[in-house]
Amino acid sequence: MNKKILTLLVSLVLFGSSCSDFLNVNEKNPNNASAVPPKLLLPAALNNVAANMNTPGNVEFAYLWHGLWSISSGYSQPSNLVQYNMLNSSYQAIYNNSYIYGQNIDEIVKGATDPLDCYYLAAAMILQAYQFQNLVDIWGDVPYTEAFKTSQGILKPKFDKQQAIYEDLILKLDAAIKLILNAPANANAVTGSSDIMFGGNMTKWAKFANTIKLRMLVHQSGMTGRDTYIKTALATTSSVGFLGAGEGALVNPGYVESTGQMNPFYNRYYSAAGTANADGISYHNAGRDACDFMNANADPRIGRFFNAYSGTLFAGNFLGQAAPPLTAANTSKLGFLKGDPGYMIGTFNKSAPLLTDFESLFVQAEATERGYITGSTGKALYNSAMTQSFVYMGLTTAAAAAYVISDKSNVNYDLASNKINLILNQKWVSLNGVAPIEIWTDYRRSGQPTFLHFSEDPAKLNATPPVRLLIPQREIDYNNDNAVAVGKINAFTSKIFWQNR
Repeated sequence: MNKKILTLLVSLVLFGSSCSDFLNVNEKNPNNASAVPPKLLLPAALNNVAANMNTPGNVEFAYLWHGLWSISSGYSQPSNLVQYNMLNSSYQAIYNNSYIYGQNIDEIVKGATDPLDCYYLAAAMILQAYQFQNLVDIWGDVPYTEAFKTSQGILKPKFDKQQAIYEDLILKLDAAIKLILNAPANANAVTGSSDIMFGGNMTKWAKFANTIKLRMLVHQSGMTGRDTYIKTALATTSSVGFLGAGEGALVNPGYVESTGQMNPFYNRYYSAAGTANADGISYHNAGRDACDFMNANADPRIGRFFNAYSGTLFAGNFLGQAAPPLTAANTSKLGFLKGDPGYMIGTFNKSAPLLTDFESLFVQAEATERGYITGSTGKALYNSAMTQSFVYMGLTTAAAAAYVISDKSNVNYDLASNKINLILNQKWVSLNGVAPIEIWTDYRRSGQPTFLHFSEDPAKLNATPPVRLLIPQREIDYNNDNAVAVGKINAFTSKIFWQNR
């Protein structure tokens, strides 16, 4: 890996400083980061991870490939996306940033040598697991055990096997949870100013860790002979619980209406002056599959995910549609109402999600249906997930309660012939604009939703979207021997290890 990737980029939060001191994720730290206390590194680490995961350009392919977004007919359709012609240089940002910010997180681990800093150590380990899970889900084999070891002279780390990384991350999450549960009474508290996600609530950190763990294990549910491993792994932390209603992992360093210091999703579409950015909201439009699904099921959230193009009418295009696509004037834009956070684009100061409460509840619902966890019913967890999605989108719990008893089998748990498919289909639409990698992962591992229309470009390279991205060009340029050792990667056939279909 290029030594530059491993160069520490830290925006230090100094005593007495305003939140804007660490909102600039591009500010280089000229100091020796190893001397910086963990409590000053944690907020920058959280902010950077949130920015990486919530910048639309980093992950737009997942929304576009899976029927949730389209590209306005007012623009030429980018061939790499509509033809699935992924290059090694495609969508490198989330990879490169993960290792840059991962160095920052690793410094917390190295700096938390005092047993009383166990909470900070646990938080850093959880963030490591979160980042590496996403890296594996996108790229498969990645540098892991030799990453962040430039001080030991390792400038070109080996790539580890993806399943081995996943299994080690499960152990890392277990260890982090244990640190939290067994912390001494006089452990250094994680303060609200340091913890811009949970405000120092370590019970929620433990649940966050356990929820990441559950998500990783559910990803493997389609693998032959994996049930015993999954159940055994879950049993070790069964008493911890998972993120529930109102407990989403949402990051907010104190976003302000200033360039580079706003919510990263909002920042893609609107400027600090509140005006629409060029090639922003006019470029990404509604996907037809999402509009058709919500229209057919009378889903009141449609007016929050998207803006009506006329009156109460919502419509979208298929990716690469050419025969003919709806005009820009007759296509819904991504949902936005100035000052209202309950729309997809939200507001400049809306918290950025790492893992929402409703995603957690959907995962729990699926795990319950598969017999992995107990304590509630799949129906109760599904209904709670739907309720929290409504709340997140600015609607009422009463609206959610009325919706889940709809006469539609794609909505009402009791009417669904396949409960897991119901959960996954509603999870797909609910995570629109929130969790693109999980949307992509769910399709790859389950084939749900089955009604998606993939790119209509006649020159597309495959009938369905890629199952992974190719090894980033930076690794090929600076770590070529190790990149080559991974073997030949095919974007359509080199499946991530948990994909068993």
